[in-house]
Amino acid sequence: MFPSSAALLATLALVLPSAAAPASHPEMKVTDADRQHWAFLPLRKVMVPTAQDSAWARTPLDQFIRLAQEEKGLLPSAMADSRTLVRRIYFDLVGLPPTPEEFKKWSGRLTNSRDAWSELVEELLASPHYGERWARHWLDVARYADSNGMEGDDDRPNAYHYRDFVISALNEDMPCDQFMRWQLAGDEIAPDKPEAIAATGFIVAGTSTIVTIPMEEEKQRIRANELDDMVSTTGQAMLGLTLACARCHDHKYDPLPTRDYYRLMSIFNSGDRCDVPMAPPAQVREHAEAVARWQQQPADASRGEKPSDLPATFAFADFAPEPRESWLFERGDFMSRKEKLEMGFLTVLMTGKTAGQYWQTARDTKLRDDTTQQRRALAGWMTDLEDGAGRLLARVMVNRVWQHHFGEGIVRTVSDFGRRGEPPTHPEMLEWLTNEFIRSGWSVKHLHRLILKSAVYQQTSLHDERKAAIDPENRLLWRRRPLRLESEILRDSMLAAAGTLNPAMFGPSFKPPIPAEALQARNVKNPYPGDAGDSANTRRRTIYMFHKRVIQYPLMQAFDAPDAQQSCGRRMNTTVAPQALAILNDPFVRLRAGELATSLLVTAGPNPQQQIRDSFQRCLNRDPMPEELAAATEFLAAQIATHEKRDAGQNAPLLALTDFCQSLLGLNEFLYID
Repeated sequence: MFPSSAALLATLALVLPSAAAPASHPEMKVTDADRQHWAFLPLRKVMVPTAQDSAWARTPLDQFIRLAQEEKGLLPSAMADSRTLVRRIYFDLVGLPPTPEEFKKWSGRLTNSRDAWSELVEELLASPHYGERWARHWLDVARYADSNGMEGDDDRPNAYHYRDFVISALNEDMPCDQFMRWQLAGDEIAPDKPEAIAATGFIVAGTSTIVTIPMEEEKQRIRANELDDMVSTTGQAMLGLTLACARCHDHKYDPLPTRDYYRLMSIFNSGDRCDVPMAPPAQVREHAEAVARWQQQPADASRGEKPSDLPATFAFADFAPEPRESWLFERGDFMSRKEKLEMGFLTVLMTGKTAGQYWQTARDTKLRDDTTQQRRALAGWMTDLEDGAGRLLARVMVNRVWQHHFGEGIVRTVSDFGRRGEPPTHPEMLEWLTNEFIRSGWSVKHLHRLILKSAVYQQTSLHDERKAAIDPENRLLWRRRPLRLESEILRDSMLAAAGTLNPAMFGPSFKPPIPAEALQARNVKNPYPGDAGDSANTRRRTIYMFHKRVIQYPLMQAFDAPDAQQSCGRRMNTTVAPQALAILNDPFVRLRAGELATSLLVTAGPNPQQQIRDSFQRCLNRDPMPEELAAATEFLAAQIATHEKRDAGQNAPLLALTDFCQSLLGLNEFLYID
């Protein structure tokens, strides 16, 4: 006879150790000691030091750099030659190679005048291509793409307005604090400006799922994950903090309580992603009234046409003027609601004003009545240098700019300024630069000028064994680190060398042709067109390419483009065999090589050696060395003979020259910038 369940449990209790209920951990309390971490401290005024070798310095930055080198017995490298500098700054600021004419102009001027460098810096900062190049850096951080990702991967045909906002803001040198505020609450701060509405695309740029299922629990799970994406991306992108770690428990290393995480989440919980009319609120109301009047009229010929839809952007909008009910979840479980919470910010970065005071200020000066104004309060706190997070935001942004000029940030962990992140290599310089950044009115272009005009930026990239023995990772910047072109800039450079780059800016994203074998994916909504062809529209800059998350463009995937599943502050930089195979086999590369060859036959005529010289100038901005010219001439002759035999003489000179041009596009010298 079997014992009853109660008896069995009683027996087990006698022989098994008791399973005590898990002890509840006390809630994290942020202390004054927590605020002593270098990234959380108030900004300090820093005096520019004077290095012993102060004559080397060209800007105040160089004094900081040289002083640190002197302490380790290091000498800086020599100044790079004019060819290297012209190519370096063109790729750095506009992401395109200089044309042979541009190169000749500036390399000659740099040889004869030191002042020409400042003029070149200003010319490129004023170029509209500057915004296209530097917007890509921020779009990585913002995890921007043109589709939802996940299983459905639905297209977002209106998402491009956010991308265009970023490009325009950078070209106009919008103050960086305004740039950040608009991305959090542009619709509340400047509701009459379409670009401010589009800016809130930052909040919703992450992956999402269109919920069509009736399961309430699944809907809540998806909603919690999407809110987590908004909070964690905002934390990483703007504050360099890993807020997502506080979703289930107090952060293990940084003073970030779970309560702070959910207080921030409550701000975003009052709204969601949607296609928002890019028009002032009054115009939106007038349009809605016009549509309503049209709908009330009899459906006959006298009714007229329905008012056309207002232009819309994929952005964020609040549900209503009152905040939505929000909760602190127990251990991150969205089904376990521990207690109700109101909006709040990060305790460790608050010194004076409360979250309620920021919110009250936003409500007292509100420009519209249909939003909560909580995101406007968040934007105010985020950029407040005295009582809010502005000092940390400024440090993070200065570090991001530095990283893209030198390959690594002053703080290597560009999206983690917490205790587990790396400390700055030059803390005094970071503090001085941050103060300069703020003093200039949060001007990113001012940062560029300080960096680009420095001696440390203009060094050669030559390796030195003795110096490397002292500083093997070049943390003290005794030379320029060679940088490989990002995948987008590689593609753009091929188009530019071929002479077929379409300079048209802005507008809907284009879908380039993708080989059929790369389209075998799981997306079930808005499948990628199998008949997309090469055209003038698809030969625009890669920043305007449609980024479908489930289907990455093969050439870009090979060269380490991020998949936009999450914020990417620093790209991986791999060297793998598929990259060489992509250069050899990708149809895009072959088409560009063919266009370059066709152009050379026109400009250089049938003379092989002139064709080679012109191709070197267009791809590498230099003449071939004698041994290169001899080898290339021999290669062309051999390829012509091969194609005459294989293709019955059909276009043998063009095909041979195409082969040669394709080899140039795969050179390290084309892929890397010294």
